[in-house]
Amino acid sequence: MIRDEPSTTITIGWEQITGENPMVYYSTSDYGQDYSKYAYQAYPQRTVHAKGMHNHFARLSKLRPNTVYYFVIKDSDGISQRFSFKTLPDEHESRLSIIGGGDSRNHKIARQNANKMVARCRPHFVLFAGDMTGGDSSREWQEWLDDWQLTIAKDGRMTAVVAARGNHERSDASIVDMFDVPHEMVYYGLTFARGLMRVYTLNSMQSSSSSQLAWLEKDLKESQTIAWRMAQYHHPMRPHNRRKHEQEYMRIHWGKLFHRYAIQLALECDSHLSKVTWPIRATTNKAEPGYDEGFVQDPTGTVFVGEGGWGAPLRDADDSKRWTRAVGSFNQVKWFFVDLNKIEIRTIKTENANAVTYLLDDNRFYMPQNIDLWKIDGADFITIYNQNKAKFVPKKAQILMEIASSSAHFSNNEVALKWKSIYEVDEVKFKIQVSTNKVFWKTVGIVPGAGPSANKQRHYEYVDRTEKRGGKYYYRIAAIDQSGKEFVQEYIEVRTLGSQSLDVIEGSVHAGQLQVPLTLTEPTKVVIELFDTKRRQVFVREFNATSGEQSFPLNIRHLEKGFYLLEISCNGRLIKKSVKITS
Repeated sequence: MIRDEPSTTITIGWEQITGENPMVYYSTSDYGQDYSKYAYQAYPQRTVHAKGMHNHFARLSKLRPNTVYYFVIKDSDGISQRFSFKTLPDEHESRLSIIGGGDSRNHKIARQNANKMVARCRPHFVLFAGDMTGGDSSREWQEWLDDWQLTIAKDGRMTAVVAARGNHERSDASIVDMFDVPHEMVYYGLTFARGLMRVYTLNSMQSSSSSQLAWLEKDLKESQTIAWRMAQYHHPMRPHNRRKHEQEYMRIHWGKLFHRYAIQLALECDSHLSKVTWPIRATTNKAEPGYDEGFVQDPTGTVFVGEGGWGAPLRDADDSKRWTRAVGSFNQVKWFFVDLNKIEIRTIKTENANAVTYLLDDNRFYMPQNIDLWKIDGADFITIYNQNKAKFVPKKAQILMEIASSSAHFSNNEVALKWKSIYEVDEVKFKIQVSTNKVFWKTVGIVPGAGPSANKQRHYEYVDRTEKRGGKYYYRIAAIDQSGKEFVQEYIEVRTLGSQSLDVIEGSVHAGQLQVPLTLTEPTKVVIELFDTKRRQVFVREFNATSGEQSFPLNIRHLEKGFYLLEISCNGRLIKKSVKITS
């Protein structure tokens, strides 16, 4: 999954079926399943019991842009297959290949065919705009994930996904727990290739006004120097099937922003058909030439594509508009080629996936043999040309310095932030902000820069003494130039532990074990997890426990002294305690 800066981070998710203490081993060199030779390793930073699975997520950071990484996952029971991923480029001159679609809920063969097309076309990433399953049940999700393995190429290459919520996901938590998305309400933005494109994942199951609208408008205002802005969400504003409801509030609230702030492309789903519109804008003036259902054709408007077809029952394309360019009913996904000057939009019919050949990194912008493309106006693709290119400001030209490393430590209700900078120029300041949701930020301090540093590292520290409740906090370190513009941003996640809101258990590294007391009313499975202050899992173990008062031993010999968060899952409950480990 992609949940943060796409050229230097990636999230690897897996279901932990058996075994203990899983670890991701990764490197830019391929060592097969010999985990001991891989240069880096990472614990899962987040684990969750959801949909009958024990899902683990390792968030890798500080990766090299545009680089292939190989990895395995090792636990006490064995070693996984060797997989690989490739980070995205960080130059705006790059070209991106993206597959987009949604609605894969209950036609298994069609879903598998679409998944196979991902493996064959080898895009940089996938946009998936909701309705993965039909009933959001444990069985359906497990089958969906089994089928998703077909997106993995023959050489083990995995393709990252950026996920949105559909109406068949019964709650936002379904997407959060399956894909570790960066916002609990499943709306967020990601910028690709140093300002080449920003993708907005919106939640059409949440209010199109209120906090989502406020965030969207603020972010769009701040993103006008990005070359391309694209949105993905589930419900179409104007569906092209008569049975589907018009989404008037989305048209009112989002539609005007799409044109005001130049969202050039929008991916919609839900109707289980294929459509492409001309560039259009929302309007209330019914007298405008070409007006139809609140939109008119406008060369400065948004091209809307969709509407699903990844594996859901097909519906008739029986509600065309005056501004519809093409519409049809077949299983399909969209395929976008994005560069600074244009976006090429192709529609892949997925029925013949088994006959399509595989692309590789060096030919991913070629057409694989036997690919079946939907012809529009006699052509295999349509093109959107960038009318806002003059406003584009390459992000790389704005960099004032680079943050080489950062850390956060919680103790005595204070968070100590440390970071190192390099290539610093004169008169830089650092603004420290804190948030509980990565949407709304509060400034807690300003730290002046130490001056030009060339390639020498500067060391900084800031202590946030504002009162913290037990929970997760996010810090953002922004570099500010003389005019007040912000450029470099570093994100740090910290878990506030040891607060009075949690019971405290004390243990000693020298003693070697931490005894966790628990009273159970009936025999049950107990899962005990231990997390450090950056929400990295440092211990996990499952016990088949009897009823009554008992104590569960945890091996803590490998841990450093400090505070940790203990989470105990049993009988459908989640119990949280603070752990203090001394030397």
